[in-house]
Amino acid sequence: MDELSLTARVDKAALTNLSTGFRWASAVSLFFLLMMTFSFRIEDTGIIDSYFDQFFLLAIISSLVFIFGANLLNIPFFYARWKIASIAYASTFSTCWAAIIALISIGGDYYDAADILSDIILMIVLLGFFSYRPVLYAGILPILFVSTVISFVSAKNAIILPTEKFIAACLVIESGRRILYRWFYNNIEKDHENKRLMKKLSDIASRDQLTDIHNRRFFEYELDKQFQRTKRTQSELGLVMIDIDHFKNYNDRLGHVEGDKCIRTVAKVIQQSLKRSTDSVSRYGGEEFVVLLPNTDLAGTLQVVKRIKTNLANKAMVHPDSNTCEWVTVSQGIAQWRQHIGPESLIKEADSYLYKAKQLGRNQYYYSAA
Repeated sequence: MDELSLTARVDKAALTNLSTGFRWASAVSLFFLLMMTFSFRIEDTGIIDSYFDQFFLLAIISSLVFIFGANLLNIPFFYARWKIASIAYASTFSTCWAAIIALISIGGDYYDAADILSDIILMIVLLGFFSYRPVLYAGILPILFVSTVISFVSAKNAIILPTEKFIAACLVIESGRRILYRWFYNNIEKDHENKRLMKKLSDIASRDQLTDIHNRRFFEYELDKQFQRTKRTQSELGLVMIDIDHFKNYNDRLGHVEGDKCIRTVAKVIQQSLKRSTDSVSRYGGEEFVVLLPNTDLAGTLQVVKRIKTNLANKAMVHPDSNTCEWVTVSQGIAQWRQHIGPESLIKEADSYLYKAKQLGRNQYYYSAA
């Protein structure tokens, strides 16, 4: 189950969105550069004689930048530093286009074309880079600055119209960013909430309500998974069946409320005796528990079993009607994975050894060293 926080999930989605946005913006930019180069070469424009060589050189440099940027976040070094790398590329991307727009605008009476081009590129940046605000601003500012300067220059002595155009561009870009980001964030938030609810339902389905440890359903699923892994890797797997000694007597003497408290306490002691996150304890039924120890040999399993016995003894829970001890004790049956047995056989073996431990007087563990 995905354990990411909402913030981490938003960052992850922003990274994915930017990676797609960079590829798209770079591809569209390369297409525009190709069309512009072709148009300037075959049409009778003022930019051909005076500025085409400069434009062509700038187009080549920009094309290399765009090709590199399309694959930027696929490179492990930049992927690990995606925020800084994305801001740097957005700035470079925008600077390249700002230089092209500036060159076109001074290559004759090309102010209108430059103005249109700047608006198109601003929209491309908005649609491609909106998921991370610093990247969007880094991609917007150079182009917006150049297009604003062009507006003032082309308007000659007029001030109001270029100013209005600048304000309108800022409002459109910022409002567009907010709308797109809100849509983006709401989708991530909804997905996050769905995953959280699914995990909660999964936890409820795999938890024992009385003890708050895993239930038998979880154990059966986990046993099958760990058994297959153990079989595949030829590693070790330990299983321990545990039963509270003389629990019926305890329950009859003190009542069900105290009996439930006893079961909860024993479950807690067993869980605290497990030191690894891969180890698990489940309530198997009634006063029985089962411990699953992946990648654990017999010596390691015995350490856990002894720890459970010691910790429970230290707890010193009074048993008012036990023929074994004045305190609450448990009997334990130990089974280790062997190549010739399956999950059911492993449970059966541990259960038979648990019965053997009871026959020998309880408050002990039993296993076969063979």
